[in-house]
Order: sequence, then structure tokens, then C-alpha cells
Amino acid sequence: MTAIDQNARALLALRDKAGDGAAPPAPPTLDDAYRTQFSCERILAAERGFQPIGWKIGATNAGARAMFKLEAPFLGRLYRQMTSLSPAGLPASAKFYRAYEAEIALVLAADLDAGKGPVDAAAVRAATRAVAPAIEMVGGYVMPGGENFGHALISDFAGNAHWIVGVEKTDFAALDLEQAPIVFSIDGEEKAVGKGANVDGGPFGATAWLANELAKYGRALKAGEYITTGTAIAPFPYAGDGKTAVADFGALGKVEVRIG
Repeated sequence: MTAIDQNARALLALRDKAGDGAAPPAPPTLDDAYRTQFSCERILAAERGFQPIGWKIGATNAGARAMFKLEAPFLGRLYRQMTSLSPAGLPASAKFYRAYEAEIALVLAADLDAGKGPVDAAAVRAATRAVAPAIEMVGGYVMPGGENFGHALISDFAGNAHWIVGVEKTDFAALDLEQAPIVFSIDGEEKAVGKGANVDGGPFGATAWLANELAKYGRALKAGEYITTGTAIAPFPYAGDGKTAVADFGALGKVEVRIG
């Protein structure tokens, strides 16, 4: 077993045991971080029957990249076993959830393979079958801080704890996915307001980045996959068990989650 595979299994064990144990060392390079993440993906699919359903994008603005000491956004897998439809109720898990992110999701109608040529925002829009509102619960048991935390985050499911998605809209031509306000609230109290343009390039431009980045690893976006395009609000710290979080995307719809 390689050191990469050992670290991947250690990350999976840390989640299995609800954080009881030591996290593996942070990957020293970005390449090692993705090799570890992809090793986790192989193990989950081959040994646990996990089903990948798409991709997430993180650090989609300069402030987030500075915080994680990264030069570019990062990517990670979405899994059916870590996804719920809104309204969602999730079990409490001590020290696991760290923040809520309100995100615009795309559903692809066609493959986007940047290995055959660069992908731009217009190509993504043309390949999109539907859009949907979403909340990503960010979390994990690899604690923030320390040397190369950005790499550690990427290796550990890219920071994804659970993904909640709302109703898909196939008729989205008239929706303003960049400037329409997105209001995030906890138990009915407004906590943050954002917009799709807070993601570099907007939802379609961010997904173009994803398609082009995946080509570096010999991978491509596939028809039917979900893409959650990065947070439109500043990540809001987890409010505690028993509270209901709602992200209201206006004409796009709402998404809701309650934990505990």
C-alpha cells in the first residue's frame, strides 16, 4: 500500500470513528492532495458502494484562496450517500459541521471534456439542463490551521460534510444567476446576503474552470452530473444543533436543512 493510500484510509477512518484518532499529515503538495482525495474516491466506490454524482468547487474567490493559502480554486466529489433533498434533516455529529454555504448548482445535459479543447462559460451554459439552489455543509475532522491546511482540506472530501439540494429548474433562461440576492437565515433571522457573482466567473464561469482543471487529471464532466459552484455568501459558522437554516434564492427557490 502506498503512502497516499494509507493517508486516504486514515482520513476515511477518522470520519468512521467520528474524529476519534489522529489525522494523517497534511499533503505537502497540491498534487499529493488530489492523489489522496482520488484514492478516497476509489476506496469508497470499490469497497463501500459510494456513488459519485458530480463535483463541488471551493475557494471560488480571492479571499478564500488567501485564507487557505491556495493560488486557485479547488475541486472535490459529490456523493449520493452524502446528499439530501431539501428540506433535509440530518443527525447531529459533534465537532463535525463547521459552516453553511449557499450555492447555485448546475445539472449537466452533455459531457464537457476540456481534454478535447478549452471549455468556457458559454459552453457550460449550453450544456446545462437545469439549475437548483443548494446548501453545502462544510466540515470534517481535520482541524483548520497548521501547515498546508489547504492541501489537507482538499484531501478530505474537499471539506464537504453533506450537500442539500433544492428543486431543479429547467427553464432558467430568465433567471439572473449572478446578481439576484441570495438570503441566508437561521430560524427565520437573516444572517447573510450574497449573489452568484460572488463566485469568480459566476456559476457558469466557475464550472468552466472545473472542466479545464479536471482535464489536467485526465477527467471530464459527464452528462447528468451535479456541479455545486461555490458559495455565494461568506461561509456562515455552524449555528448549533436543532436550528433550521434556509437559503432563499428568490425565483430560483429555497433550500432548507436542520441538523439534530
